[in-house]
Amino acid sequence: MLSNLKLYNDKKDRKQIIKQFYNGLNQENFHEAVTSLEERKHKVFPHGAVYFKNDLPTEKQIELNLSKSDGLFIIDNDGTQEAAIIPLQVIVQFLASNREQIAKDKALSLIQLENIIDRLELTLKSEEL
Repeated sequence: MLSNLKLYNDKKDRKQIIKQFYNGLNQENFHEAVTSLEERKHKVFPHGAVYFKNDLPTEKQIELNLSKSDGLFIIDNDGTQEAAIIPLQVIVQFLASNREQIAKDKALSLIQLENIIDRLELTLKSEEL
C-alpha cells in the first residue's frame, strides 16, 4: 500500500486529502478513525488508510520524515494513491472548524462530535504532541 504514493505537501492539497478522507467515512468507521488517531495505530478503510510513525519500517519513517504527531493519510483515487502527512493538531482543527457539517453528514450530534474533538485534544496534550 505504500508504494507509488503521490505525496502532497502544500496546505491546500493536504486540506483536500483530509476532506476526502473524512467524506469517505460512514458513522461506524468514523469512530474507528478517531480510535486510530487516539491510539496512533494503522487502520485501513474502504477508501484509503492511515499510518503512523511506528507502523512504518524505519527506512520509510526516515524517507517521509514523520514525527510522532503525524499521520500519513492515503486516499485510493481511481487506482492511484494520493497521500499527505498531516499532524494530529491539523485534524483537530479541521474537525472543529467543520463540526456542524461533519455532525450532519455522519449523523452525529454536536455533543458527540465535541466529545470526539475533546478526546483528540486530550491525546495531543497527554502525549505532548
